[in-house]
Amino acid sequence: MLFYKIEAEISYMSKKKLAELSKTYEYTPHQTYTREIQLKMDILHETQHKDCYIFISSLRDQELLLGAAVQNNVNIEKMYPVFLSSVDIQCNNANVEEITLSSLLALLDLSSQSGFARGAYSIYEKLEIECLQHSHENYSESMFPEENSFEELLRKSNNLLCQASLIPELQRIYQPSKNSASGHPVHYLIQTDDADVGDEITSILLSALYTNGRLKSRRYIKGRMKKSWSLFGGSNENTCKTLYRISDGGAVVINMIINLFEEEDILTGDAEKVEMAGKLALNFRNQTLSIFILPRAAERLKFVLREHLGNLTLVEITEDDVSVDEAKAFLKRSAREHKVRVDKALYRDIADKQKTYSISGLKKSFNDWYDNQLKTRCYTQYADFESVGRIVARKKSPLGDAARELEKMIGLSEAKAVMNQALDYYKAQKLFVDNGIDSNRPAMHMIFTGNPGTAKTSVARLFARIMKDNGLLSVGNLIEVGRADLVGRYVGWTAPTVVKKFKEAMGSVLFIDEAYSLVDGKDGYYGDEAISTIVQEMENHREDVVVIFAGYNDKMEGFLQKNPGLRSRIAFHVPFADYNTEELYDILKLIAQKETMTICEDVKDKILPILEIAIHEPDFGNGRYIRNMYESARMMQSGRLINIEKDKITKEVLTKLIADDFITPPAQKSKVERIGFIA
Repeated sequence: MLFYKIEAEISYMSKKKLAELSKTYEYTPHQTYTREIQLKMDILHETQHKDCYIFISSLRDQELLLGAAVQNNVNIEKMYPVFLSSVDIQCNNANVEEITLSSLLALLDLSSQSGFARGAYSIYEKLEIECLQHSHENYSESMFPEENSFEELLRKSNNLLCQASLIPELQRIYQPSKNSASGHPVHYLIQTDDADVGDEITSILLSALYTNGRLKSRRYIKGRMKKSWSLFGGSNENTCKTLYRISDGGAVVINMIINLFEEEDILTGDAEKVEMAGKLALNFRNQTLSIFILPRAAERLKFVLREHLGNLTLVEITEDDVSVDEAKAFLKRSAREHKVRVDKALYRDIADKQKTYSISGLKKSFNDWYDNQLKTRCYTQYADFESVGRIVARKKSPLGDAARELEKMIGLSEAKAVMNQALDYYKAQKLFVDNGIDSNRPAMHMIFTGNPGTAKTSVARLFARIMKDNGLLSVGNLIEVGRADLVGRYVGWTAPTVVKKFKEAMGSVLFIDEAYSLVDGKDGYYGDEAISTIVQEMENHREDVVVIFAGYNDKMEGFLQKNPGLRSRIAFHVPFADYNTEELYDILKLIAQKETMTICEDVKDKILPILEIAIHEPDFGNGRYIRNMYESARMMQSGRLINIEKDKITKEVLTKLIADDFITPPAQKSKVERIGFIA
């Protein structure tokens, strides 16, 4: 269904009617004439054009304003002159403009106030949209741009870093159809972590489809799936169906960008929303285009959605993962478009050449940098003002020495962000409980994944103390266990052993290192018993024990699938990335600082090339490698010091490490087989 606003200048109207209009208060039409108009509108709709409803919204001086709703490919350019002829009005300079449903409802209200309609509700009934009369705040509507050339859409796609999937689809859209059959051969699934990026990709796709005649309407409806929400806010199933029906010829976009720790709740408690989204898309597949926007990592949500889409065909559009050079080019181009000079701080978050970057992360980095540039370069009078985000972060930051110690740790940006999110979540849940509100909170246990030496155990120990300092755990110890501590040697020993460890961890964090080892080996039965008991104890002690499973970055999926209840009880996945060379050097300086040692400036030039080679070794130890390098340097320093004349020994000499003290540590072989967690 398409909605229109028609504005025109009246060129002819009977003198009697014009005289009646001119005498009325504020140009409100005479009651007899408006009744005549009402009758003619209804007759025209009921007897001749059921797929087209046109009404007068207002008539003042020589200006006429019409509203219209049409469907089934009715040509509004041909129909509105027929309507004007039936009410004995002739017009010049008519302008026909497609509008949103909310704009049409406003025209209906104005028509009712002007006396041209007996009541807006009667027209809602004629259009079969009465359920939308008071629900238009539960969804939003947009109109995508009408004029966009293929070259312009390509330029926008390149700027979004979606060349691998978006540009090929644009090329397919611009291929001519072999016949004029109506319907949508494909629908779309966009995966991004940035809602604005999702909107931009949507606008590009819809503009291309409209230009090539595969959409009749520039209007599209947007709904958002969120925990405890329905698809379109508070709308019921009947309203959802109506919204899909009136989008015939257009599109419906359902935004499913959620926090990933909410994904489990949506897939369990609110699974009917995913089912409804799939069924609506399937039922209206040839009338209304469906576009789903999901987070990049929401693979389970995507799988469940697909289960309800039947034989629908989805084209997936995903952000590209780009190299450091491509990321820098994107940031530089963004700075040029904003007319701000580039500095080194712009590239601060993309220093690691071994990583790839997405547009979601790059846009956040650019926006943070640009906000600072506006204050420090463009409007320097505000340079001393602190941003709201920093003020909030400072005031809500966790209490205690452990929190400050965690913040000072080198790198770990992703881990710190998730840990802070988890802590905020725990605090919020505690507020519900303290105020007698049943929050139905999910389990709050965690998974730490990362290679050796990435500080998983250190962070777990600090997190236990932070939970204690902030009143979320009563004891705050870290109880470290492995397979040998949980799996008994004989039948019947394992379950009591696990229960005992949970009792020991009451009020603390139970840290299960190399958790996948529980299901390894010939005595797998005992490992299965251990996992089953762990799952039960996690549920029994969800209020006073936080369990952290830790290990490497592969095979965790198999471990989670070993017991169906295990995955649903894990709320947070904390990734520990490998350190880059700059971070490793900062760790070296931090180790030296803690031992009141200083490192000469020329040390950096010597060890960075060593680290650049070392990080590519199969069993590189990250922080452990640096610790070994530091200990080796201290031994080399000792040999150097004993050869210095006694009268030249000073405190400065004793506490300084020079470049000659640092040698390449011998290659290390991991004693642990590299199996374990999948991120």
